[in-house]
Formats: sequence, C-alpha cells, structure tokens
Amino acid sequence: VSLNSSDYQVHLGELTITLSPNFSTVKQIILYSNPPGPPGSSGDIALVQLGTPVVLSNWVWPVCLPEASANFHPGMQCWVTGWGHTREGEPLKPPYNLQEAEVSVVDTETCSQAYTSSNGSIIQPDMLCARGPGDACQDDSGGPLVCQAAGSWQQAGVVSWGEGCGRPDRPGVYARVTVYVNWIHHHIPELGNSGMQALPCIPLLAGLFLPGFLLLLVSGVLVAKCWLGRALDSPSHPTSGP
Repeated sequence: VSLNSSDYQVHLGELTITLSPNFSTVKQIILYSNPPGPPGSSGDIALVQLGTPVVLSNWVWPVCLPEASANFHPGMQCWVTGWGHTREGEPLKPPYNLQEAEVSVVDTETCSQAYTSSNGSIIQPDMLCARGPGDACQDDSGGPLVCQAAGSWQQAGVVSWGEGCGRPDRPGVYARVTVYVNWIHHHIPELGNSGMQALPCIPLLAGLFLPGFLLLLVSGVLVAKCWLGRALDSPSHPTSGP
C-alpha cells in the first residue's frame, strides 16, 4: 500500500465508484504508529489530511466521533457500507452502487472463541466484532461501521478483517474507534476543544465549509465532533434538514 499522499484522491458525495471530476487532494497520511498510539493495539487505522476544504451538503456530512467512553454494547444494531464483494467470490456488479448491511455487535468473548488459534485468541482490545446475516466482504476494508447512539450516528468501527463473508460462526472484525479517540484528538486537537465549532449530526445547510484538517478514517469517511442531533432514518438514506 502506497503512503505517498499524491497517489490518492478523495471523492465525496458519491454513491457509485465511477470517479467524478470533483475531488480533494490528500495533503498528509498519518499512521497509527505515530505517538501516542494505544499500547498493545493492532493499529489498523489511519488519518488523512485533506489538501482542500470540504463543502458540506445533504449528501456530504460528517459522522460523529464517539467519546472514548462510549459503549457499543453486544446486540446493538449497526450498519456497514461499502463497494466490496456482495458474497464470497462475487465482486460488486455494475452500476457499482454503494451497498449497506445491518449487523449486530458481538461480545468480545464470543468473538474470541470464534477466532482462537494454537496461541490463543487473536482478538485484541482495539477490535470490535459484528455479524449479520449481512457482513462486510473483500474490498470493503476501511469502510465505516456506524451505530445509532444517544440520538446520533456515531462511527463505532472501521472494517478490518474476517474469515469469509457472512459466515454465522465468523463475525466481521473492525478497528474499535473508541480506543483511538485520544490518539485522534492528539493529531487533530481542534476536535477536542472549543476552537472548532461542534457540528450537528444531521444535514442542515448546504454550502458550509470545513477546513482541510478535518480527519478521514481509512475509508474516506468524514468524522467530526458533533452535537447530538436526531438520528437519520438510515446511514445511506439521509433525510432533508428542516
């Protein structure tokens, strides 16, 4: 995987993977290993600094960054989205529309039992597990896992890995965002203080600008510190603002 920022473009507001002429360049890629990364973590996460500001609209809006203390409890219903395979060995077919799947959070003990090797469980504290019947699949890596919590959509995880796709005894494994919140604030302190105005978690006004420092998780998902607004009907079907 290239770490050269000039090799990437960020396309926002797209529902298909056909590239539009409207994109932002990437100024910087920040790997998890930069201090102060969480100790003993797998670190399957990164930040991307945009080279140009983002224009917000009903179709381009940040998901909420959870508090480090947020609890996405077992059984909680969440959504994962992406353009990856729709089944094992079946790539997404034209017109390449964004896909979504509802999954529920799995407790760590159950997930650890599903992924136990001769050296013990390979599930780390910074991993969160969820299963469907829907699931993330090949080429969905880096995609967002979002959950409704406290009246807003919050990003609970980032698609990381799994064995197969949609197997009942093999949950999908995600990077647990709450473990990295302090690391994110270290690199983007504006998210943790009053210097940056908090954003409502619902689309209100088009033409609003965000500066280029706003973070992206690996998938290209905008994240911001948000007010707790009412949750949308579905993460991929936003409602109109008042």
